[in-house]
Amino acid sequence: MKTGRAGIDLIKRYEGCRLTAYKCPAGVWTIGYGHTAGVKAGDKITQEKADELLRADLEKFEKKVEKYDGKYHWTQNEFDALVSFAFNIGSIDQLTANGTRSRETIAEKIVQYNKAAGKVLTGLTRRRKDEKELFVSGQAAGEESGQQGRPKYSVGKTYKLAANMFVRDKPAGIIKNYLQLTTSGKSHAVRRKDNLAVLRSGTAVTCKEVQETQDSAVWIRVPSGWVCAVRADGTVYVR
Repeated sequence: MKTGRAGIDLIKRYEGCRLTAYKCPAGVWTIGYGHTAGVKAGDKITQEKADELLRADLEKFEKKVEKYDGKYHWTQNEFDALVSFAFNIGSIDQLTANGTRSRETIAEKIVQYNKAAGKVLTGLTRRRKDEKELFVSGQAAGEESGQQGRPKYSVGKTYKLAANMFVRDKPAGIIKNYLQLTTSGKSHAVRRKDNLAVLRSGTAVTCKEVQETQDSAVWIRVPSGWVCAVRADGTVYVR
């Protein structure tokens, strides 16, 4: 997964951008959007370079969040919020208790990371609040609601993915690789290093069939395969 616009905007807003090296409150030489690697006194960069460094730094923290995707299957907004959190804190290991906490607990705990040297900081309090709001918005139900507040899917109707999604050979089945997708699917997918395919958030998909599994998750078949539309805990992935 890649950080979306909401996550990048949040990070930029709170990190700020400085094109001349400075010492952060912790005494570390910093430049651009909180970049520290190899920075020394007197360094100067362009805005273009600052954006380039940010993209490179994001990759490191995206990996720290994505390593828990197998358990949580992050929505785009959840992913963005946690990348911002990791960018500031360093990882999400403690926040998620190494992947053992529920989504609800993670949301509650985010706002507690608002201290530096034991003191509550106003800037961190605001940032944690915005990250929690973004995280929770990734769990909101769709507008067209069915039983128990879930969206109701109809064969032949077109929907949009609310998160980056794996495509499977059947409901809760094996993840398809890139070459197994349709031509259209390939054009809307990211081909990972392990050759697995991820359909991008925002991709329009046409529902061909709907199935509910024993755990109450809802799956829909699209031209390239099956995607999870509503997870068992009610998280909506297809709107």
